[in-house]
Amino acid sequence: LGARRASPLARPRAARRAPCVSAASEEDLEKTLGASIDETFGDKARSAFSQSASSSRNEETIDWRSIGKYFAATATQIAVMIYLTNWLSVGIVRSDFTPAIQKTIVGFWFLFNALRSRVFSPLNASRPKTSDEKTAIAQRKRPSWMPPPLAFPVIWSSIALLRAFSSVAVFTVTGTLNHPAIFAMLAHLSIGDTWNSINNVERRLGVACVGVSVVLLSVYNVVFQYLRVDRTAGFLIAPSAVWISVATVLVWTIWNINPREDGTREPLAPMTRRA
Repeated sequence: LGARRASPLARPRAARRAPCVSAASEEDLEKTLGASIDETFGDKARSAFSQSASSSRNEETIDWRSIGKYFAATATQIAVMIYLTNWLSVGIVRSDFTPAIQKTIVGFWFLFNALRSRVFSPLNASRPKTSDEKTAIAQRKRPSWMPPPLAFPVIWSSIALLRAFSSVAVFTVTGTLNHPAIFAMLAHLSIGDTWNSINNVERRLGVACVGVSVVLLSVYNVVFQYLRVDRTAGFLIAPSAVWISVATVLVWTIWNINPREDGTREPLAPMTRRA
């Protein structure tokens, strides 16, 4: 009888206090454990994240659609340029123009193609502007031996003139533009425009290395074909092969000194994520 019963109203208050204490304790525990885990496993967590990023790259597969696009665009451009060149050749041969006028027309046609052949490409093959070179250098390292940006327009303009003069020399000897040497030049220009799209528009640095190597082989073929027709034509176009050889080394060097964040280099084939 001396024991005092607890009031029924007291129990709900105690019950209400317990969750408050428990909630506060859980919050403190989470903070403590969180700090401890971050201090203990921070490096491992970062390493795991890096491995996860690498694993995501392993899930990439070759982008066959892009490869097909490059081949189709190049083949289409070659076909269009050959057709237009043959049409021009037939018109010139059937005309009453003097040989001097005929050579002038051929020279302007190839000068136009040397400067603006990309208008026949199904791809966006625009070339970089000199004013954008500072931004490009900030995005990608350049070797110390690379020519200054202002040198490129001068070099390419000179090469355009050499392409025109050498093609006129071929026409002078053959009397027609329907010739394998001329076709080699048109193919070379088309391949170069596809490379411009890969390197300057899509900015696929690894794929651009393979592309510029194909451009180099195509210009070697042009020199060979022009030399077979006329030594003067071959010597006129030879500096183009020299410059593109330098450009090929430059592109591969830029690819080599610009690895990705994990230290690997961009793939040489176009890649896409698996669905």
